[in-house]
Amino acid sequence: MSNKDNTIEVLESDYLYVQTSQLPNAGNGLFTAITIYKDEIISYFDGEILTDSEIEKRKAANQDQYFINRVEGGILDSMHTDCFAKYANDAKGIATTKFKNNAIISLDENKKICIIATKKIKQGEEIFCSYGTPYWSKHKKIIDID
Repeated sequence: MSNKDNTIEVLESDYLYVQTSQLPNAGNGLFTAITIYKDEIISYFDGEILTDSEIEKRKAANQDQYFINRVEGGILDSMHTDCFAKYANDAKGIATTKFKNNAIISLDENKKICIIATKKIKQGEEIFCSYGTPYWSKHKKIIDID
């Protein structure tokens, strides 16, 4: 299923699915229906490329949970876009759990933002990747974790 450049050669919808996350109060999570191997690209982020004024407007409204900084500058917002990558949760976020991150947000060889496995992820497992300290410094204050 993979080739020499570490990509999975099927549609994402053929091997990824979204269901309730195993993390408490996290909403939906991203899961795999196949085994994914270390260094394979799991999924790509897609979304709107925002202008500076759109960025500020969404930040002010606390609608920046799906922002990703682009290498070329600017922000990619996948909040209103249908893409699997945005459902990968951070196992090291605001709650202590038994889960560990098993992927990273990175760039492919064409500088497209994607999620890459950092270890073997077995069929049926949830995919987790770090959002980084700056994300949690801002968002832990507005997320209800009763």
